[in-house]
Amino acid sequence: MKIGVWVPQKYLQSVSIYYHQISKRLAEQGVELLPFSVKDLLPENVDLYWDPTCTGGKNPHRSLLKAQKPLVATVHGAANFALPHRYTYKGFRQQLKGYFVNAKRLFFWQKFRSRMQGIITVSHFAKEEIVRELSLNPDIIRPIYHGFDKNLFYPPEESQREYLFHVSVYQPVKNLEVLLEAYRSIPVNSRPPLLMVVPGFPENLDIPGLTLIRQPVPPQQIADYMRGARAFLLPSVRESFGLPLIEAMACGTPVITTYGSACEEVTKGAGILCPHDDVTAWRTAMEQIAGDDVLFNHMSRQSIVQAQTFSWDKSAEEHLAFFHHILQSRTP
Repeated sequence: MKIGVWVPQKYLQSVSIYYHQISKRLAEQGVELLPFSVKDLLPENVDLYWDPTCTGGKNPHRSLLKAQKPLVATVHGAANFALPHRYTYKGFRQQLKGYFVNAKRLFFWQKFRSRMQGIITVSHFAKEEIVRELSLNPDIIRPIYHGFDKNLFYPPEESQREYLFHVSVYQPVKNLEVLLEAYRSIPVNSRPPLLMVVPGFPENLDIPGLTLIRQPVPPQQIADYMRGARAFLLPSVRESFGLPLIEAMACGTPVITTYGSACEEVTKGAGILCPHDDVTAWRTAMEQIAGDDVLFNHMSRQSIVQAQTFSWDKSAEEHLAFFHHILQSRTP
């Protein structure tokens, strides 16, 4: 099988991880991937084309409108349509610009809808969202979960597990203000340490107990932080998957996250769920996991079990099966 793959020079880190992990395994299965970008012509003599980079409801790249072979896209979600713009575009000017960006994307989706043979997305929540927001045909959409790097994320032999941990690239949708307000409300003399790695966070913070790292950190260091954490905190208003959730669970690190998006689907009973806007609930959850060893040990065991249901090998196999399905469905 030969696949022409749209791969721009710059795209989100989470998408980069996804594409790297899947493409490596597809190549091991004998699939020939022919990447191209905006300066390249569409590769010829391929069986299908694939755009793995459609985030925020973005349409496939316009060059693929010329594709004469089956077209598949990975649509990671449609947050830019589903959420108020204050969560997805920074500042008033960007929010205003967001209306025009979304209108442009919908215009091109009108052109792509009849041309798409298949759409991969990352969760059942994401499927429902893109059907609702982008009016895509649910019959051609296949949810396929992410995996995690088992060489990086695994339980420690032993650890003190004294601090709470969060990692993300700064975006309003990550809802860190609620997390910080909840943390501030815990009395200083009983407050567990909180380590946050948030590249792009707009200001330094002076909060007793908080260590804030505002620069990117290598993946190995993130994995070390995960293994040493008492809990991983993800207070997002919305996630179409939430890759750090399964990375934390694979380390035996309990997760505290939110209702209402794919976080519930991914953790499936292995985490503590809080409303994204309930400061008291977040404070209570942090205090519980910090102070209750029985709860910690129970959740740690559950987390490891749940994490094992995710695998990049399994994800790649499902991608390949879907590509074969697309090609077979077009065979006369």
